Amino acid sequence: MAFNLMDAAKTLFSNELVNQASTTLGENESGISKALHALIPTTLMSIINTSGSTDGANTVAQLATEQYNAGTLSNLGALMGENKVAASPGVLGSLFNNKSDLINTLIAQFSGVKSSTASSLLSWVAPAVLSLIGKHASTNNLNASSLSSWLGDQKDSVKAAVPAGFSLGSIFGESQSTTVKNVQQAAHTVQPEAEGSSSGLGWLVPIFLLIALAAAALYFFKDGCNKKETAANQDTTLHTMPTPTATTTTASVMGALDSLGNWEYNLGNISSIKLPDGVTLEVGENSTEAKLVHFLQSNDAVDTAKGNWFEFTNVRFNTGSSTITDASLAQLKNMVAIAKAFPNARFKVGGYTDNTGDEANNVTLSKNRAAAVAKKIVELGAPAASIVGSDGYGSQYPLADNATAEGKAQNRRVSVNVKAK
Repeated sequence: MAFNLMDAAKTLFSNELVNQASTTLGENESGISKALHALIPTTLMSIINTSGSTDGANTVAQLATEQYNAGTLSNLGALMGENKVAASPGVLGSLFNNKSDLINTLIAQFSGVKSSTASSLLSWVAPAVLSLIGKHASTNNLNASSLSSWLGDQKDSVKAAVPAGFSLGSIFGESQSTTVKNVQQAAHTVQPEAEGSSSGLGWLVPIFLLIALAAAALYFFKDGCNKKETAANQDTTLHTMPTPTATTTTASVMGALDSLGNWEYNLGNISSIKLPDGVTLEVGENSTEAKLVHFLQSNDAVDTAKGNWFEFTNVRFNTGSSTITDASLAQLKNMVAIAKAFPNARFKVGGYTDNTGDEANNVTLSKNRAAAVAKKIVELGAPAASIVGSDGYGSQYPLADNATAEGKAQNRRVSVNVKAK
């Protein structure tokens, strides 16, 4: 069987090493695993792209040989355990064309780990995979040219391993689509507990039928999420979003299910957003932060009837509870920065579930989760006056079809409503 570089690279970072990295870097294991899941193909893609030229191939061959001869593969645990994970700037610069800071930002945004953690992991992963490549080159007597050719043959399998919701486009300037849905404005976020199987008309549906369905979906979404208010701090907004069917399920967000059954959003290219107070956020173009700031800076009026709802694209909870995961804090801290930068803005948090289980329990869970998010935002430093309330709606107002795992994942969400700007 042909040697698969991507599969071999993944086996380097065992559960034991993930646990060790978690302890050393002060992060939870799920965050470390998620970061590595994106970092490994990103690093390999950088190496493959670098080896595409004659000079680049020579550089990769030299670096790979040096790391292999240094015994890096047999010392991964010791390197992380001693926190000696600082690959030389020259190595990272050669591989990533001085984009390592961008990669660190992307990985931190995607996985919820700190930027410093992403940097440490990158400095750990790069020598490891170089050493693996060096071992293969040594075993098979590959010179720089033949190594470049072999790496080129690995490109498709590496690209296929890029996780849903993480794009290589902003790093390498190439399309890396893993999306399945179209983006709508009125969105809301993901929570755990997924099940079921997916279904859909997909590409088998004739083009004219897809156009008709899209028009129908837009019509329904236009009139969805109808709300009715009584007071600023006691919002009893009512939703009138239609129940989706197998043919209208839809079109809410770009993304896909991850291995845990969560909806993994495709955040798009990372961009810098400068807030009115001078703070800069590095976030994806499809993120909650980007859409929320755009609305707050626009001349669009607050919709007091339907509300202006925005999904939290990276806020999740422990299964069946209202305990917010550590990986969610990065986005909630960004929410704090937005609340500070727009002192006149007022926000309400809404919670939603899928239709699994008892509806009364679903409503209670969604209320508790929304309240937990609202409380955490204030605890993290947002002005108390900026959060005017929270509420939970259980399985009401689904965004997608609860008959599919994808639909359930999209319907488990927490969102933020702009009440004033």
